[in-house]
Amino acid sequence: MMEMLEQALNFNLPREVVFDLFYQTVIFVVGMTAVLASLGVILCTNPIYSALFLIGNMVCLAMLFLLYSAEFLAAVQVVVYAGAVMILFLFIIALLGAHKEKPELNLQAMAGFAFVGALFCELLMTLRIGANRPVTGNITPEVLKEVGSAKAIGIELFSNHIVPFELASILLLVATVGIITLAKFHYRPVRKRSR
Repeated sequence: MMEMLEQALNFNLPREVVFDLFYQTVIFVVGMTAVLASLGVILCTNPIYSALFLIGNMVCLAMLFLLYSAEFLAAVQVVVYAGAVMILFLFIIALLGAHKEKPELNLQAMAGFAFVGALFCELLMTLRIGANRPVTGNITPEVLKEVGSAKAIGIELFSNHIVPFELASILLLVATVGIITLAKFHYRPVRKRSR
């Protein structure tokens, strides 16, 4: 990285180096945006804004999938998670009523910050290791084309795994109905009797 930066300062760069430097910069910017969006999810007191930050995080993850040539995962990330699931979350938050929380610094919040800090330190350690090496073995372009296509995943999902797929959709439906039922239930606290 430092060698590429020194070459960039000398202005005698081949196109591959410029493209690689730009590619790494875009990955860094999108990754940092994902990290900032995840911090927005944690630190925001309004649940609707928190859900919107989570949608932004999922879009950033889809962009990272695109940058690493995983187009199918990027499409699934946007359509399923950022599209369907998060719209369902926003609908349920709006149904229940979004109330701001008062930020309190307690033991749970400090444990959460410590966990996020440990994850960030782990990410910094992985940067120190360097670039990943490609997988070697009996993987040919024909095998990748057959196994990694969206058609192959769809055939596998809707033929051999149709029962778990349908059970997951029923589970999401039951969870939604349960949340709506709990939202309609009015809780009245029991008053203490004074003597």
